[in-house]
Amino acid sequence: MTTAEPEETYLVLSCLGPDRPGLVAEVTHYLTEHGANVEDSRMAVLGGEFGILLLASGPPGAIAAIERDAGSLTAATGLTVQSRRTKSPESHRRAATIPCVISVDALDHEGIVRAVSRALHGAGVNIVSLETSAYEAPVTGSQLFRMEARVDVPAGVTLAQLRKAMDAVADAENLDIEVRSLIKG
Repeated sequence: MTTAEPEETYLVLSCLGPDRPGLVAEVTHYLTEHGANVEDSRMAVLGGEFGILLLASGPPGAIAAIERDAGSLTAATGLTVQSRRTKSPESHRRAATIPCVISVDALDHEGIVRAVSRALHGAGVNIVSLETSAYEAPVTGSQLFRMEARVDVPAGVTLAQLRKAMDAVADAENLDIEVRSLIKG
């Protein structure tokens, strides 16, 4: 007895290289030409480099062709390309979590991401996405820092416990931290 191949196969594609116009168009064209669809993505310019992290889906043969032909994408774009098969997004979702956003604002100094991420880990909270930026204050020109993290708070951890952990980090690191649940109601 043979088992049927899954209808959709999932692939995480990571691309990094010198920034220039057209990279997103070239990468997404490559994927659609191979019969894949972009399910989710994060893309950003960091320094002079452009980074792409995306989840593609498609029939097993299309995903295999993307993996096999990745060298042609590198040759066409100058991007370093890595890929890894993964599970469907639905199979990875944790049902018993509370989605929250953690916002951090402060004068920029070393160790902010480390301190907040360690406190989240200590509380058993999973970081789903995290974005940071440093910028100058409009009037004083002081270097400011902003961080926003989307997290999943597991069953057994209350929002009060999470807020207490974040308050301790805020006091120790001189940060302004807000914890906001994404559940309406």
